[in-house]
Amino acid sequence: MAVFYKPRKSLDLNRYRKVYRYIRKKPKNQAEDNISVFNWACYFVDFDNQASVTHEFPCCFDSAPVVVATSDADVNVFVSSVSSSSATIETSAAFTGRVYYQALIGGAYNMPNIGRDLEAFTLSYSSTSTQTYTFTTAFSCPPIITATASQDVNVFVTAVSTSQVTIEVSDASYSGDVYVQAIEKGC
Repeated sequence: MAVFYKPRKSLDLNRYRKVYRYIRKKPKNQAEDNISVFNWACYFVDFDNQASVTHEFPCCFDSAPVVVATSDADVNVFVSSVSSSSATIETSAAFTGRVYYQALIGGAYNMPNIGRDLEAFTLSYSSTSTQTYTFTTAFSCPPIITATASQDVNVFVTAVSTSQVTIEVSDASYSGDVYVQAIEKGC
């Protein structure tokens, strides 16, 4: 679970008066806290000359999360199935190495401690290769996009702006899902 916490500026109201050390009063702090709590899990899975691994989530999700995966090797990684308790991660060929993935319930989130927004969503393709998605989050800069397909195809981000993203796959008549995560970068 990710907990993003950012205390607002704390002001010492006694700091602006002349204080002598032997009669100094304790600080009177005023603070307002911003807290954002949501399930965002980061995991890795080790492959040992394998092309498919099912990983059980250590924490619980109420519904199937958006799972975005990347590999430390030169293989295509895709997430063939996702449930609320596990994800099956497959690669285009058997390899030995590590696959990193993030699981996050789809939706728009604010992370106050770093001042960034995040959105996770799933695009469903039906005999097409391109889709454009309009963000529900108002990004101030074009976000960084990470995408993973549910089948062995290549996924490309062909256009991205502060309001929408266009994602294309290598199969002209693709029928499946693409899991996408968009996080605001600093501009």
